Amino acid sequence: MPYYLLLCRSITHAQRMSKLLERSGVTAPYYRAPSGLTDRGCSYAVRVGAEHYPASLRILRSGGLPPMRAFYSPGDGTYREAAM
Repeated sequence: MPYYLLLCRSITHAQRMSKLLERSGVTAPYYRAPSGLTDRGCSYAVRVGAEHYPASLRILRSGGLPPMRAFYSPGDGTYREAAM
């Protein structure tokens, strides 16, 4: 199942992003970002389904919580950077 990972600068930022999206009806769990996606040791990511990506970006921007970067995965464990 395709999805997007929205990279965050800290666990607190990831928690706030996740809560904002969940309140808006978007399922958005957070967890540590895969090691190949960031040069920072403790980055976190919020995962959203591909169908919710455009709305998620709008919600996060309007809430003052934009992601640092975004990556798309077709669901096979590979990632490519996505336009924001």
